[in-house]
Amino acid sequence: MIEELAFSALRISAPLVLAALGGLLTFQAGILNIALDGFMIIAAFAAVSFAYATGSLTVGILAAVVCSMLLAALLVTFNLRFKAHIFIAGIAVTFIAYGLTALLLEGIFGQDGMFTSNQIPTFPSIDIPFIKDIPFIGPVVSGHTLLVYVAYLAVPAVYWVLYKTRWGLRVRVVGEAEAAAAAAGVNVDRIKIETMLASGFFCGLAGAYLSLGYVSLFAKQMTNDRGLIAIAAIIFAKGNPFATAVIALLFGLASALSIRLPEVTGIAPQLLQLIPYVVTILALVVVGIRSARARNKHGSWNFYVA
Repeated sequence: MIEELAFSALRISAPLVLAALGGLLTFQAGILNIALDGFMIIAAFAAVSFAYATGSLTVGILAAVVCSMLLAALLVTFNLRFKAHIFIAGIAVTFIAYGLTALLLEGIFGQDGMFTSNQIPTFPSIDIPFIKDIPFIGPVVSGHTLLVYVAYLAVPAVYWVLYKTRWGLRVRVVGEAEAAAAAAGVNVDRIKIETMLASGFFCGLAGAYLSLGYVSLFAKQMTNDRGLIAIAAIIFAKGNPFATAVIALLFGLASALSIRLPEVTGIAPQLLQLIPYVVTILALVVVGIRSARARNKHGSWNFYVA
């Protein structure tokens, strides 16, 4: 039971980790990106559509990443070129993504709510040599699909980029003191564009995993507010990649519990499905209390929006 629960938590949290890493990069650059759900839903549709049409997982993933990055480019254009507030622009882009995928779902596949087919290729499970034979660790860590491992390997990679490279230093300086960064010669707009496109890249992988790795279908609303949960994880972890991944994993564990517990306890599944959202609310409450204490101590708020 514990092994199955841990395995499910890793699998369920993978798209959360990917989306959170994407949102974390813009957060570090001073932009709170609330369009993560929109990026993922357009990527999930593109992944299924192109994988179904070509029979290739690689093409499906590439299409997902490209479409998500195009949507990210649209968002940053609204914000920087047309001076739209990032929250309003993010909401608009998310609505565009949901509306467009719903329209294409009916126009291309003739389906109103969901499309699936046995012709959609799926990711094979990967058994890791040697590790798969280790008691407890093997059944938990081995046997996942490729994008699960990509999600968790990306965490130290993002940390290294942010804290060990010149580009990462510029990103953090832009997020903490934009005017000072500009005065020092940093191209602020370029940094924001690059981090937004990187956000689109990670959300593209997350969307591809949702429709090709987690399940083999596309459904409206299939992101299930994962983007908002990812934002909660980012804020709670203060933008630290490792802490963000741990919190995303806890949300994945909460989701796994909501699936597994009805089999054991007999409690109504509808009630247990509230667990991930209750955890999210509790996390935000903790963040709110922590922010209030910081305000009382320092007499000011820190905002991470552009």
